[in-house]
Amino acid sequence: MSHASHLDLEDFKRCLARVPTSVDIGFAGYSEPWLNPDCTEMVEHAFAKGHGIRIFTTLVGMNGQDLQRLQALRLGVFVVHVFDDGTYMNSRLVGDKYRDLVRQLVDADIPLIRFVALGEPHPDIADIIPTEALIKARPVSSRGGSVDPKIVAPRQPVVGALTCVDARQYRNVLLPNGDVTLCSMDFERRHVLGNLLYEGYSALFEKPVFREIVDRMNGADGFLLCRMCEFADPNDRT
Repeated sequence: MSHASHLDLEDFKRCLARVPTSVDIGFAGYSEPWLNPDCTEMVEHAFAKGHGIRIFTTLVGMNGQDLQRLQALRLGVFVVHVFDDGTYMNSRLVGDKYRDLVRQLVDADIPLIRFVALGEPHPDIADIIPTEALIKARPVSSRGGSVDPKIVAPRQPVVGALTCVDARQYRNVLLPNGDVTLCSMDFERRHVLGNLLYEGYSALFEKPVFREIVDRMNGADGFLLCRMCEFADPNDRT
């Protein structure tokens, strides 16, 4: 397993060159995208290559200059996960710089921007975000059962065939070493589809790993992370 903490910009470009432009590129994943100092340049590069762009961020690591550069792009999705009142998130990061950035975002001309909160928004930013742009999110996810059950109780496993309501089996995550995991719920890397530094995008879905996932989603026996995921919908509902 690679111990690289950030995806290198040149490696990102190599991987992206293997991905069809019909595939949207999301900047989200297992950690905050803008903790990578090259994130804004990656967004610009993916946009220049013709990909649709989807951003999901807490804004941690982003600054005003990053925001100005993003405003110049046509973003398909821009979701800001705002800090809550401390129920689910550590509010120590809510300071003057964060509040200023939220204000800039509210004033920016970014179509379809949405602010998502688990619970109530932090009181220092609650009056900044327009009511119509704020979404109260679903309860905290167990991330496919990978979160401590004392914090989030896991769901009852789905038995038999199932469907991912978000089709996340095609919303894969690129790791710093080029590995591609099934989705943003697969924190434990239980389903690694392949490596984009060494193989093409279509190959990820032609290998036994992905074929087994599809078979198990259709009801075959064998381990499947989706069975513990809140986004899984049993196919036998009546």
